[in-house]
Amino acid sequence: MAKYPPRKINPLYGYRTRRSMQSADAWKYAQRISSRRMVLAGFGGLLLFLAAWALGLNEGVQAILLVASLLFIVGYIIYSVERSLARKFPDIRN
Repeated sequence: MAKYPPRKINPLYGYRTRRSMQSADAWKYAQRISSRRMVLAGFGGLLLFLAAWALGLNEGVQAILLVASLLFIVGYIIYSVERSLARKFPDIRN
């Protein structure tokens, strides 16, 4: 998404929530900030994986740690993007 963000509001590709799909400006803003946060989250996940591997944690613990961190990261991205949209576009309701 960071390299080829969706140009038009669509139901298939991009950061799609009711709030982000309310206007073209909200859509563009949501695509821009969500893609940046996804890239940062990817680097964070990679660092977490490398740390777990370097510490020699067994594969089961690594899997649990990575799934839990993935769920946290996805939740954080959605929460932070929605909060940013609400601040930037206060007249758009979810």
